[in-house]
Amino acid sequence: MFDGYNVGYMTYDEFNRFRRAMNYSGRLVAWLRVAGYIKSGDPDEIRGNSVEPPLGIPPTWLAAEEITQLSQELNRWTELEDVAADDGGFELALIFTREVETAASKWPFEDRAHKVQFVRCPSCQVVALRYEPPRSEGDSIAVKCSECRHFVSEDEFSKLTALIAVEFARAKEVA
Repeated sequence: MFDGYNVGYMTYDEFNRFRRAMNYSGRLVAWLRVAGYIKSGDPDEIRGNSVEPPLGIPPTWLAAEEITQLSQELNRWTELEDVAADDGGFELALIFTREVETAASKWPFEDRAHKVQFVRCPSCQVVALRYEPPRSEGDSIAVKCSECRHFVSEDEFSKLTALIAVEFARAKEVA
């Protein structure tokens, strides 16, 4: 049931987020199963001083299992609109959407644009560089200063980040 503003018990925005989550979840679950074995500085993988042995299952696997279980529960309905129109289905759809969006945010498998920390712009000397990943195959990265609009080439950026890595290593040795 679609009345222009709602789809069943869900608002149109909630339903669109749910549809995107359903379409995205297959690729995401496959990524989550692999991502747990990639070493990173993820705070969920840092173990505390607990006396109990670690769980042994990466948190990405737990997220993948939760999403898979919710997806299987949602398969009881033939159409997404039927899920939204069902009293219990729409609540399950909201939980599923939240789980997929949280996992996608926490463990992204696509490179995202972000502010570059610790590296100053070679032109204006301000820490204001912004990294833009390649938009399509064959493109290169783009690093631009948000202050002076200076474009930093990929080679120049590699050299700058290598220098910063050396400085951090030296500082760590001294400390």
